[in-house]
Amino acid sequence: MNRDRSPQDERGIALVLTLIFSILLYILVAELVVSGRMLRHTGENDARLARMQNQMEYTLSEVCDSLLSDMAGQAAGGDGSSPGGVPGLGNAPGGSAPGSSGDGSGDSQPDPSSSCDSSRDSWAQPQSRAEGDLTTYYMVEPENAKFNLLAIWSPDKQFADAARDQLVRLIDSLREDSDYDINAGDAEQIVKQIDDWAHRPGTDSIPKPLHKSDDDKVPDLSLPSHLDELLMVPSITEDLFFDKVIDGKIYRGLESVITVWTSLQMDPGDPDKNARNAAAAASSGQTPPASGNQPAGNSNSKSGGANAGGSNPPDPNAPPPQPVGEGIRININFASRPVLRSLMPAGRMPDSVIDAIIKWRNEEDPDEKAKADQAQSQSPTQASDFGDLRLGDDVKKRFFSTVSDLEKVKEFSDLPDPELKAEFEKFCTTKSDVFSIHLATIYKRNEETRSYVMRRARSVVVRRDNGDSGTLYPIIRLEERHGLRLSVPDIQDDHPDLLGTYSQMDSFAQEDRAWNPFLLEFYLPKAQRDQFYIRNR
Repeated sequence: MNRDRSPQDERGIALVLTLIFSILLYILVAELVVSGRMLRHTGENDARLARMQNQMEYTLSEVCDSLLSDMAGQAAGGDGSSPGGVPGLGNAPGGSAPGSSGDGSGDSQPDPSSSCDSSRDSWAQPQSRAEGDLTTYYMVEPENAKFNLLAIWSPDKQFADAARDQLVRLIDSLREDSDYDINAGDAEQIVKQIDDWAHRPGTDSIPKPLHKSDDDKVPDLSLPSHLDELLMVPSITEDLFFDKVIDGKIYRGLESVITVWTSLQMDPGDPDKNARNAAAAASSGQTPPASGNQPAGNSNSKSGGANAGGSNPPDPNAPPPQPVGEGIRININFASRPVLRSLMPAGRMPDSVIDAIIKWRNEEDPDEKAKADQAQSQSPTQASDFGDLRLGDDVKKRFFSTVSDLEKVKEFSDLPDPELKAEFEKFCTTKSDVFSIHLATIYKRNEETRSYVMRRARSVVVRRDNGDSGTLYPIIRLEERHGLRLSVPDIQDDHPDLLGTYSQMDSFAQEDRAWNPFLLEFYLPKAQRDQFYIRNR
């Protein structure tokens, strides 16, 4: 028997439908809210990354101006050096020969620090530039303080063999006396793998851009144009390539001691075109125009140093081209211990001499200390303070104004063999012309929990003295970086005590240093960092 349904019987269905509709409406609204928030956060992040990029650009411009100003100061103060030769290199301009004058004395050179690149330069220490809620930290690294990897593929076999031995010693001493030490056997294996990788067969079938360094006599040789290519070598991992911070100590990576960007030559351009221009100019009685303004090529470039920037084509009967400029020499004011140790075997140049050189350049200059003490006594508030700011003591360390200043190091001066000392000096310089500018922009989300967003980048530039104000040519304009790169002190304690350093700073300077990603403190655990971070004291 059918019974007619009354509206009262449908109340349950209406309630269920209403509940289902409410749930669907809630899901739709929640999805819209989440999507809106996601789009908003994405837009904010994109805008923040763009602002970081812009601030890096501005900071890079300021650092480049500083490097050019430093060159202008050197030009005003004189270079205090004379050209010298390196075995297997030919004569390279700008180096200091053993026994060359330039001790910083005389009326023409009142300030020896203006004649070289050293820790006294304004760009030599990591610094920061703040703008709003973003802070960009930067560190300038002279590439001339590193070993040039391209030397092991020099056309001069004797020089290339000596460079391979240096590279083995460099890797062997990179992390010595640590749990990450690389023994001599492993170092030789790494160097062999690097060489095999550059000579890998079958590369002629792989499309690749033409390089000035391509040699028709060695068709299977592919020289690296970027140091990151070493990461393709099986035995070179990121742990070995980049710096590491473990238990409050910095362990250098290969990136901090090896380079491929020094010893650059000016590109002479198309030899055929240059020859035609020279012939046309000779027939008309005019001076042949100079060609080529861009830095290109490398230590094995087909264009020899004598032709760099000139208009004559390369001489096919000329000897093999060799690295020129400051690059193949090592700047002894910045070179790390592994690099200095690699120049000569320990049997010829004792470890005690290498350690003494590093210790000497890290000691406070007694003359500058006397000047600071005198200034402190005359005006106590101006010696190390800037108004209400206390940025810490600026200790002026010793430096080598010329290579001949190595004689000021007692252990080096006491070496009995003058030829040995002269040979070591020929590998050295006190100037730099290629620089890596490391940048890191930080947005602090929460200072207490140290939550932040950081973007890293690097630019590599070559500085040329064109007789006027100097010019910087970009080798790498601005590339994103993700690996760790730090300012490594020459002498590291097992347990650094920075309380004395921080006690001389105000809270602003303390916070700026503690947030600098190029310094050790940034990577210390909170408990260890709080031992010397005394902002509230």
